[in-house]
Amino acid sequence: MSGDHLITDDETRQIAEGFLEASPWLGDVTWQRIIVGPAASLLVELREMSSGEDDELPAGNRWSWKVNFSDPSGERTHLTHEKVLKGLNEIVYGDHEGAKGWGFLKVQQWYVEPTQERQRLTLSTGDKSSICQYGLYGKTVFPTGKESSLGGDKLDFFKEQRSAITSETDSE
Repeated sequence: MSGDHLITDDETRQIAEGFLEASPWLGDVTWQRIIVGPAASLLVELREMSSGEDDELPAGNRWSWKVNFSDPSGERTHLTHEKVLKGLNEIVYGDHEGAKGWGFLKVQQWYVEPTQERQRLTLSTGDKSSICQYGLYGKTVFPTGKESSLGGDKLDFFKEQRSAITSETDSE
C-alpha cells in the first residue's frame, strides 16, 4: 500500500466514535490528544513542565488521539489510532470463513478504496464496532448491532411459521 492510501487519524477516530456510540455499556469515556513518534515520551515530559501547549512538533512526530473507557466488567482499556488499524488489518487480512467472512466484505471494500473515495464512504456502527473489538480483543466480544443477512433484512428461516402463529393468536 502506498503512502497516499494511508488511513488517517481522523478516519480511525470516527471509527472509534462509532464503536462508543454503539456500545452504551462502556463507561467512563475520556478522550485525550496525544503525541506519537520517535521523541513522543520526551515531548510529553517537556510539555508537562511548560505552561503552554505548542502545536508544532519536531519532524517524525504528530498529534493523535486516545480514548480511555471501562468495559462491562469494570476493566479500564483504551483505543488509539494504532489499535484501530490493528483491528482493520485483522478483518481485512484475517481468515474469516462463512457468515463472518460475508459480514466483513463491506469493511474490506472500504479499506481498499482510494483515499478520496474512502473518506466519502461511511461504515455502519456495527462495522465500526467489529473493527474496534478486533483491535482490542482479536475477536468480536460484544454485540455489534449487525444483522445476520445478505439482503438487508434479518435472516429468519422460520418467518412463514411465525406469521402463521401470529395470525392464530390474533384470531383467538
